Amino acid sequence: MRVAVRKLDGVESVEVSLERAVAEIRLAPDNRITIARLRQLIKDNGFTAKDAVVTAIGTLIERDGKPAISVAGTDMVWLLTPDPQRPDAHRAAAARLAATQAGVVELTGVLTAPANPNQLDTLTLQSLTPRP
Repeated sequence: MRVAVRKLDGVESVEVSLERAVAEIRLAPDNRITIARLRQLIKDNGFTAKDAVVTAIGTLIERDGKPAISVAGTDMVWLLTPDPQRPDAHRAAAARLAATQAGVVELTGVLTAPANPNQLDTLTLQSLTPRP
């Protein structure tokens, strides 16, 4: 799997631990790789893609009355849900949207694959930082 992922344009590094059942994939800024593409590649190599810890830059938007992010340079939109241990980041996202200060942000969280492929991915938001 490491070799297949490493061949994708935009991948900076891949570290795989079979013992911990974890793959750490670092992408270059401005890459065009989608989470769906990575999940499919992992599946094609005989593994199961699970939740992913991600850091992304994008624009806060509203989807169905809830905060979401449109990931910069892609057509990906992730719904944002609060992390029970860190609810302030989600409150800040909702407040920025309500004040029409959405703008560009950098966020970190856990991306969960949707049960239905026609649904949006959901990101449990852990941190949010406004970008200039």
